[in-house]
Amino acid sequence: MSQSEGLRRLQSIIEEVLLEVGPKIVEPDVDTIKRYCESIGESNPVYFDGDAAKSVGYRSAIVPQAYLLSLFTPIVNEFFVKGFERLFSGLIRGVIHTESRVVYYKPLFVGEKYVLRLESVGLEKKSGKKGDYYVWTLRTVVSNEEEKEDLAYDQHTFFLKI
Repeated sequence: MSQSEGLRRLQSIIEEVLLEVGPKIVEPDVDTIKRYCESIGESNPVYFDGDAAKSVGYRSAIVPQAYLLSLFTPIVNEFFVKGFERLFSGLIRGVIHTESRVVYYKPLFVGEKYVLRLESVGLEKKSGKKGDYYVWTLRTVVSNEEEKEDLAYDQHTFFLKI
């Protein structure tokens, strides 16, 4: 398989798996957030007490920023489980995870519904001392239920050898 055929095949598989996974609706609830806060030693009541959150200017209890990774992980895992055989049975020969970045735009509120979606935001061929490789960026985005406003994302960049 030529490099350009490999790139087209990789793009096609990524797109197929993204469609299969699709967006997910999540609704962080107060009991889960409270248990999460207890497990990490977080005692700030703005995360699980609506009145405490309102007293400092929020409309209700807020989701701890670190908890977002708990929301993002299952959809990313589903992508790799569903795509594993297609991606790693003869196509991708090596993977290096090179970067992670989490960006928050606005707080999420306990008890509200949000949409998680995966995006492939970049796949490009590069060349180095050890030959050709591909840089792929996968992003998990959380938005309000109407998907009109992105609130945060978790982005991962990989070097792939095909």
